[in-house]
Amino acid sequence: MSIRYISSLKFSLVASVMLMGCAPTRQIAIDYPSAQVTDPQSVQTTRAHQFQPLPGFQVIDGDDYYVRLISEFDFKGDNVLKKGCNNITPSYEKGDLSSTLIFTVRNEGLKFNNEAAAFLYEATSGKCNFKFDAKKITLTPWMRLDLGKETLIDYSFYSSANSDVNVSGLVSDVTNASSLLALTGVGMGVAVVGQFAGQWAKINPPLATTVPASVKHSSESHSLPRIVDFSGKTGALNENIFKVYAVAEGGVNLFGSDAEPLGELKIYPEIIPSLLLKTAADGVPDARDLSLEEIGYSPIKSGTGEIKLLQLIEQSKHPAKPNLKPNWNSYQEMEDNCRKIKLVMKDLGFNKFDRNAFIYYYLTNNGDWKNYNISLKKIVSDQTSLKVMESYRSKDFGSCLTVDDYTVMKAMGLPVNLPTDWKQIEELSQKKEQFFLPLKSIERQLIAVLKNPNKTEMEQQIFPLLATDKSGGGTVLLQNHLGDFGLEKLLAPPSIDSVLSPSEATTAVPPAATSPIPAPVIPAPIVIPGEGVIVSARQLTQAFSGLAINELSCARILSDQLGKSTANIGVLLFTTKDGSPRAKGGAMEFEFSAGKITRIAFQSPTYRDFEQEVLDHPEIGGCRIDPSFLSKLH
Repeated sequence: MSIRYISSLKFSLVASVMLMGCAPTRQIAIDYPSAQVTDPQSVQTTRAHQFQPLPGFQVIDGDDYYVRLISEFDFKGDNVLKKGCNNITPSYEKGDLSSTLIFTVRNEGLKFNNEAAAFLYEATSGKCNFKFDAKKITLTPWMRLDLGKETLIDYSFYSSANSDVNVSGLVSDVTNASSLLALTGVGMGVAVVGQFAGQWAKINPPLATTVPASVKHSSESHSLPRIVDFSGKTGALNENIFKVYAVAEGGVNLFGSDAEPLGELKIYPEIIPSLLLKTAADGVPDARDLSLEEIGYSPIKSGTGEIKLLQLIEQSKHPAKPNLKPNWNSYQEMEDNCRKIKLVMKDLGFNKFDRNAFIYYYLTNNGDWKNYNISLKKIVSDQTSLKVMESYRSKDFGSCLTVDDYTVMKAMGLPVNLPTDWKQIEELSQKKEQFFLPLKSIERQLIAVLKNPNKTEMEQQIFPLLATDKSGGGTVLLQNHLGDFGLEKLLAPPSIDSVLSPSEATTAVPPAATSPIPAPVIPAPIVIPGEGVIVSARQLTQAFSGLAINELSCARILSDQLGKSTANIGVLLFTTKDGSPRAKGGAMEFEFSAGKITRIAFQSPTYRDFEQEVLDHPEIGGCRIDPSFLSKLH
């Protein structure tokens, strides 16, 4: 390499003095990072790697990633340090030439400080007598992005050509200090890291390296740009590269040196979206298929050893310390502790994905949480009423969770309801209410008739409610699938004796002797075929009164009508009083059209498997029939 090229590099050269002038050796030189490229043969050594918001999110808000800083040496080409070395087993002894690059990392907001040696080089005379240590090191623990962006890095390059300057000792001290970071692995809360690092600094103050004035040495310090920048939809991870060279010495004349590329020392940030969860293919954390126990037992490494996440939260000294074993059935207690967990985990350094995943599984033990996040499928199958839906929505854990929190949970695959989901739920509930309105109207009128003890009023009430296409208003098709309980007799018109009072029967004027006595008119017996018989309002009133109905359930729709545009068949259960021709009770099915009942059928509770349907689905369309009601029918 020419002298002009060497002078164009921003070298930090080891100004070594060779005590053994004729014995060649090598020293280390670095070209520190710069984004300004002035030499055409040079390469830009500060690079920005772009990153974007995670899928489903509009901006980078600093609460969605974690960041940490890595130092790594990358060898380039042949090992030029060994070039020309013919001694297979060199006898290295502590010698005259040494150099190191030390990073000082600090974050004032987190009260975090750390020093680490990027590499250590030591050599004596002879090409084979050297030591080069450049391991990959972690300069910081994982920090939430909004906190980690304030991390600043300084670097200092030390070199000496005199054994009185213990550069290796300096590196050893720095390495001991940074070994604390080896204990703080993935998942460590930054506030706790800062606390442990501060404790170590008080116990082990850094040792100062004193360099005698008479000793030839060199040192320089610089600052690197911030490790990360982000705003809105754009973000950049700033990677800095130190070009490292091996300089062959031919004596005390440095300008006669030949610099050869040894490799690159990279200092770069890494980002991840979660410390506790696996990551889906699109990069968003996946929080499905977990439990509070699983996520709570996630191992967290600290300065004192490994600790479970649940223990970390329990042992937090935060003033808003939560109760992790509350009364799971108390909405207020669960909401209060949800808020405390959110505050504590944010203080410990966890981002929005890890916080909300833990909160979700904490709340799954609460019934109000399950109701608030009810699925559309369940609403359809259970036919939950609009009033019940409104009560579910009122308990939204609003003092703990915002719309953004629910959005994060949804993005992680968790089944929660956003405002848009609740809008759909309300629309569906309103449609269901409209679907059941005709049934509810008929139900109210029919139950009012059945509860009226006055037969005359009962007939007047039921007449306008009945209509058939064949016989017109005031008639209904009556069917019996309840068994032989004397329904035909209940429908038969009353005899003459039952119509006349005893006095009227004895004082009636006998017909003239000459007049023939007419034969009595005997009404034809009523027979109810399988398809049923059309009866009048009066006959139906006689049947209802004769049954002596006691208790009535609400009316519910048949399940096979769910999902249709309209429904026109309802069923209600009834029990009977003592002395009724039908012991216990049964079910009454009614079919209606245009506000009129066209068919009534007395049914066994097991007809259409209705009894099992009540057991499987006690509530449909706002009508809840307790399974205990069924026991009264047998």
